[in-house]
Amino acid sequence: MNRVDELLKSHAPWALSDRRWLLTPFERFMWSDDRPRFPLVFQVNLCFEGQLDPGVMREAFRFAIGRHPLLRATIQATGRAAAWVAPATGWPELGVYPRSRRDEPRLAAIDLTKSPGLQGWMRETADGWDIKLLFHHACCDGQGARMLIQDLVLAYAVLRGVSRHHNPFFKLDISDLDRRGSYPPAIGRAAGFAWKLQNFWWFFSRRPLPMATAASLGGASQSGGDKAVAAVDGAASGADAVGVGLCSHTFSAADSARLQDPQRRDGVSLNAVAVAILFSLIGQWQRRHGVNPAAWVRISVPCDLRGREDERMPAANRYTYVFLNRRVAECGSWVQLLAGVQAELHERLQTRFGVNFLARLKLLANRPRLMRWVLGRATCFSTAVLTNLSDPSRRLRKRLPVDEDHFFWLEGARCHNLNVCTPPLRPKTHWGIGIFEYAGRITVTFRYDTETITAADAEQLLARYIECWQEWLAETADLTEPAAELLLPQG
Repeated sequence: MNRVDELLKSHAPWALSDRRWLLTPFERFMWSDDRPRFPLVFQVNLCFEGQLDPGVMREAFRFAIGRHPLLRATIQATGRAAAWVAPATGWPELGVYPRSRRDEPRLAAIDLTKSPGLQGWMRETADGWDIKLLFHHACCDGQGARMLIQDLVLAYAVLRGVSRHHNPFFKLDISDLDRRGSYPPAIGRAAGFAWKLQNFWWFFSRRPLPMATAASLGGASQSGGDKAVAAVDGAASGADAVGVGLCSHTFSAADSARLQDPQRRDGVSLNAVAVAILFSLIGQWQRRHGVNPAAWVRISVPCDLRGREDERMPAANRYTYVFLNRRVAECGSWVQLLAGVQAELHERLQTRFGVNFLARLKLLANRPRLMRWVLGRATCFSTAVLTNLSDPSRRLRKRLPVDEDHFFWLEGARCHNLNVCTPPLRPKTHWGIGIFEYAGRITVTFRYDTETITAADAEQLLARYIECWQEWLAETADLTEPAAELLLPQG
């Protein structure tokens, strides 16, 4: 028995036997909504300066994927039934690509009926190594990705004999996966039948418009130019993936600390500010491109449903969505917009309103043909999406050396950057804002459909998004003074 098998025997005995779980309604939804043109995948990159041992990192990857069975499982479907099947052998391996090779994988679709929902590889760079992890959203959310990263990095430290702890791994319990599809119920007004019915009506009656197409790409467009792509469970249509652009900005450590300061925010959540600014920019863009001010726009916000009792659950998807609607004309006044977004987000999170969305998915999951029909319609379900992943490396600071700049080290290699390519785009959801933190620095990413906005416009839009954050920081510098209007772009 080699060292990895010994670690698995001690820390993941469930990896030594085949495992099987029926898909939850949310997993079924994510699988059904996957399509080659809009793959439901996200990628995490860890960039190291200094030397890593590729052979040991491959062993560490084997240990990490053994701890999280849904990440090495494929889907077997028979009729209405669909299940994850995680075998005890034949697991994916970490690819190793020296600088001389140029054929590394890319951010692309994963067919879960043929391949597990995690792909990983190392790429040698001029300064060291980049480790790249591609996750399918049906089997893993941001929290699950963080858990996989923890096990990968800590196993490398143990196998190299440089861990400061004899047993650095965080405890997991495989039995917790049996309840991954169970959630605490909605409470308060969100639990009332009349309120749920009203919001169900609002969701379908307030039909949002996708982002208008940039003038340089064909002028204003209320449809976004997409063609409906039928959502078929696990089926590949052979269509090319939509071109996705990505740009990002990283705040300094000082600005990040101010953004995280709850006193400065005076009770306003960071997510509320992020969503309100995004609404402002969406409204400005839509007005500039001729969209009716009375038209609706919608932002979806993924929400983590984990509680303290879920801390030992292996990687899975425990998310739901909160949907916020505004008319284009309502996206201009900053004070009113921020107050409204903060109040609405707070209530929906406190009452667990997003659980009602999962309840509706349960009805659809029992009728796969109906789910495919709903997802295949040429409908815009959300104008944009905003997701906040926090710090994927935060718990590693308890187990690994950290330098004065807050970067963690693996033996002689420093993880000088950690970036996340998220969120995935969907049909008619052309913009996605992602927020994450590493080493005390907050990064904002903007993913966009290149068929509807140019790279130059995207860079300008992200720059304006960051300027709005900076203006908000300036306005909150002295909490004793009354709030002023942000200098938002005028339409």
